[in-house]
Amino acid sequence: MNIQNTKNKPLNSRGSAIFKKMLEDKKAIHEHLQKGGKLTDLKDKYNFATPLSLTGKR
Repeated sequence: MNIQNTKNKPLNSRGSAIFKKMLEDKKAIHEHLQKGGKLTDLKDKYNFATPLSLTGKR
C-alpha cells in the first residue's frame, strides 16, 4: 500500500471518543454492581439506552 493512497484521518475521532466513554462507563457500572450497589442508584448518573422495538413504533 502506498502512502499516497491512504487517507489522512485524525487519530482521535468522535466515534472513538464515544466508544472510549462507553467502555469507561461500563467499567464503573460493573465495579459498582460488584461492590453490592444497585442499578437504581446509578439511574441519575448514567443515561441507560432503551431498546428499540422491532417494528420501529413505540
